Amino acid sequence: MTVTAVELAAADLAALARAATDAFPEEACALFEGWRAAAVVRVARVHLAPNVAEDRRRGFEVDPRLLLRLHRELRGSDRDIVGVWHSHPNGSAVPSGTDLARAYDRSLTWVITAVTSAGAGAVRAYRIDAQSFTEIAIATP
Repeated sequence: MTVTAVELAAADLAALARAATDAFPEEACALFEGWRAAAVVRVARVHLAPNVAEDRRRGFEVDPRLLLRLHRELRGSDRDIVGVWHSHPNGSAVPSGTDLARAYDRSLTWVITAVTSAGAGAVRAYRIDAQSFTEIAIATP
């Protein structure tokens, strides 16, 4: 079934905004733990991640140690890694060509927060369809 929305708690959205602001002018990143329920991705937990990219002002790379740890911890449970988040310093909450090229798992939901020196701004969510991003809704339970 095609994903049409991601469900994120208001407290998680606030934590992501803080992380984006704290990391500025570098990109911040995180992984989402949760499950897929019909057309909705439900986020149960946000795992803020160190950005280990070579140039953290122009890109992000989730620390692979976190990714491997989560895969081990979630194995055999009803939860999975269901999404990835990052910030776009001095940019918009729209995926870049680099985002699409580096999307290692096309089943993941993507959430992007725009951030400037004044703080976090727009937050938008996407799924990947074939070779492009499609915006989806963000719902708060």
